Amino acid sequence: MRLMSSSSRVAASGDAPEGHVRPRIVFADMDDTFLAPDKTLLPRNMAMLDRLAEEGVEFVPCTGRAWHAIPPEVRRHPATHYGVPSDGAVAIDAASEKVLLDQSMGAGRALSLLSRVRGLLDRMTFEVFADGRVLTDRHSWELIDGLGMPPAQTAYMHASRTLVDQPLEQVIRSARTVERVGMCWGVGAGAREVASAARLAVEEDPTLRHTGSYGSAIEVIDARASKGSALAWLCDRLGISREQSVAFGDSPNDLEMIRAAGDGVAVGT
Repeated sequence: MRLMSSSSRVAASGDAPEGHVRPRIVFADMDDTFLAPDKTLLPRNMAMLDRLAEEGVEFVPCTGRAWHAIPPEVRRHPATHYGVPSDGAVAIDAASEKVLLDQSMGAGRALSLLSRVRGLLDRMTFEVFADGRVLTDRHSWELIDGLGMPPAQTAYMHASRTLVDQPLEQVIRSARTVERVGMCWGVGAGAREVASAARLAVEEDPTLRHTGSYGSAIEVIDARASKGSALAWLCDRLGISREQSVAFGDSPNDLEMIRAAGDGVAVGT
């Protein structure tokens, strides 16, 4: 991973080199960028968070994860005052968890999408990202182990989901803010056909779009929402020019963020 070596310039003390804008805010994807491939924290990246806090540079986790699926060591770090979970569907205040920017999908469109993919649910999960958590019915929960995902991904999915013993419709209607929806079909026979059908179901609604960080799942969000639009909004709110922002990411759902930042870094493995 390149996050440490690339971001070493972010926390440099003193005056910036001639012609270089000293960053004031750092946006970082979590999986395979800030976190190791096995989903664990990297000590060198946590040390960099300490340095950012010392230098007064904001750190913003900007991820497809739900807010409470971000490691608490990152959410509660002194450098972290804001977060952009759920692919930019919301931007939140880290201390109060108050939603500051709401570009969420909403219950109505989530219910409509659920009805369109009903026939696929024997082969894929349907998960509701709402109120900072990932809500999963028992069928999707039990399906996770059979998706053929790498062990670290399977373990993370179980650890980060909240099992709700209610029908999906009730899960959606009971949520305060339905931020986005996730659908995962894993790997194996028939996965390509499920993937195609799921994407077409999303595309029937032009107010939605799908993105993703790996090929065996999609993340469904409002068409306005992206990590890039959230980056721009938060910089404007804080009075920080975008030239003073840095963004790190490794996946297609990070492209808008990398393009929107003053210094965008595509992280290698």
